Amino acid sequence: MCAINGYNFPDKNLILKMKEFTSNRGPDAEGLYIDENITIYHNRLSILDLNKIADQPMSYKNFIISFNGEIYNYKELRNELIRFGYNFKTNSDTEVILHLFDKYNIDSFSKLSGIFSICIWDKLKKKLYLIRDTLGVKPLYYYLEKNTNKFFFSSSIRSLLISLKEKQLNPIALDYYMNFGRNDYSETIFKNIFKLMPGELLTLENNNLKKNKLLNFDFNYEDKSNEELKSIVEKTIQKQLISDVPSSLSLSGGVDSNIVYSVMRKNLDNKFNIYSFKFKDYKKFNEDFSVAEKNAKYYKSNFIPVEIGFDEFINNGEKVTEILEEPTANQCSILNYCMSKKIKEKVLITGDGGDETFTGYDRYRSIHIINFLQNFNPFKKLKIQTKYKNINRFFVNDPKQMFLEFSEQNVYKDLDKYYKDFKKIKKNEIGLHHTSKYALKNYLNSVGFLDLDTLVPNEYLLRNDKIFMDSAIEVRVPFLDVDIINNFLMMSPGKKFAYRFKSKQLLKNIFKKDIHSLVKKKWGLQSPIAKWMKGSLQPYLKEILNKDYYTGSSKYLNFENINKLITLHKEKYHNPDLLWSLVMIQIFLRKFKL
Repeated sequence: MCAINGYNFPDKNLILKMKEFTSNRGPDAEGLYIDENITIYHNRLSILDLNKIADQPMSYKNFIISFNGEIYNYKELRNELIRFGYNFKTNSDTEVILHLFDKYNIDSFSKLSGIFSICIWDKLKKKLYLIRDTLGVKPLYYYLEKNTNKFFFSSSIRSLLISLKEKQLNPIALDYYMNFGRNDYSETIFKNIFKLMPGELLTLENNNLKKNKLLNFDFNYEDKSNEELKSIVEKTIQKQLISDVPSSLSLSGGVDSNIVYSVMRKNLDNKFNIYSFKFKDYKKFNEDFSVAEKNAKYYKSNFIPVEIGFDEFINNGEKVTEILEEPTANQCSILNYCMSKKIKEKVLITGDGGDETFTGYDRYRSIHIINFLQNFNPFKKLKIQTKYKNINRFFVNDPKQMFLEFSEQNVYKDLDKYYKDFKKIKKNEIGLHHTSKYALKNYLNSVGFLDLDTLVPNEYLLRNDKIFMDSAIEVRVPFLDVDIINNFLMMSPGKKFAYRFKSKQLLKNIFKKDIHSLVKKKWGLQSPIAKWMKGSLQPYLKEILNKDYYTGSSKYLNFENINKLITLHKEKYHNPDLLWSLVMIQIFLRKFKL
């Protein structure tokens, strides 16, 4: 796990400035490759093959590689390449990618099972290859200076801002943030700096830039027994335990992380630390923590609480915003940051991602019930609109519209009161990547797929990678492995829920003998922030959401109405998610002077 920086011309001084923004991601080693056509700098976090010979950039024949990530099947691929006559100097996955590329060229990337952003320079062809894993676990950004054809790329947006001629806020990206609390657009919040999209291959040769989506999902629609399904999940988690350094686990009271826990116990002899969030002063929000602690004690694991109080939000909001590099409204970013400062290990494994594939959210259950009841609605094809959104949902006949009906866009209320020039994102503006050419059919599975195309890479994975890697911690997410998504996402919703419409019933059934206890009702990672914003955080809200905090944001935010919202929430529970979303965009605008 590492960081990549580079551009298509020789310049040592500039690259040394860029790498300052990525050094936290890879503090174990640094390396530079430079010739008359390219400059590449690598920051290394050593996890597989800790020897210096495995440092990067690494070369083989005419290829130079800088690779950020982990390849879980590299040993199998290595053995395959040995049979073809390849010899290896290291035990690293990096060298495997190099040899694999030498044999198969770009077809090699589809053979990789893992999380990655990869840069390969062919110094004979003078051709640059950049690719990102299918789901987008590892970030990579780029910027093309059109008048000079200078091309810059990096694991960090801040590294690219050094060379950006004019820093401008991207209004389309801001529209997505206002609607969803994240940026689902292919361009970042900074105009002209782009994301390399999940599964996308970018090549640059003779100043000719080409992009195409190389890595895709391949859904399996075959019916499988519970034994087969359990085997797929266990093997997927097991392959992600590969490491030459100690690993740890983020544990809650939910089924996903407890399944990961069961596999880790079997494979790591219980020799790993467990971390779990505990909220100060509010027992109601600590059921997750209590169950996690109970399970850890039962299996005699070392359990480390991560305590969270309202002051963590005050003390860390600005730092977290800087690390994320794009505005992100999810309050969990603060929690993740606090955990990152507690963890001693280089690898953290989580249960993130099980909700999208195995229907863990309440909204998935609601969509499944609506889908079921629509079978008995003779008027379902009529376009009926009432003032009641729950009634309107029974007449939705499009998966993208159903996605919007249950998105943050409908959780936040009265957005046009608080944002100036608010534009509501419509269904033709979502699902523009993996889902764009896919025939979306079943509402529930299609909404899950849309989440994997939007929410997951642009919020969950971005947050996990940026925050934990800032503390040199690699986060692994086995429930977002392509094998699990391919095998489970398009499975019949009836099998996932069973006849009682219970979330994640399939997982609970097949792993019931492997888990000691679970929370009675899983709420997701909830914090008492809504309550704190009614009391302890009121002075903080008034300080941040004030035009004097940053005068430049007055062109985007309506402070008169925002101040009324702060008071309204103090008097009664009202729009807390939007309130925190406004805090984070305000901090972001000032931090990056936009």
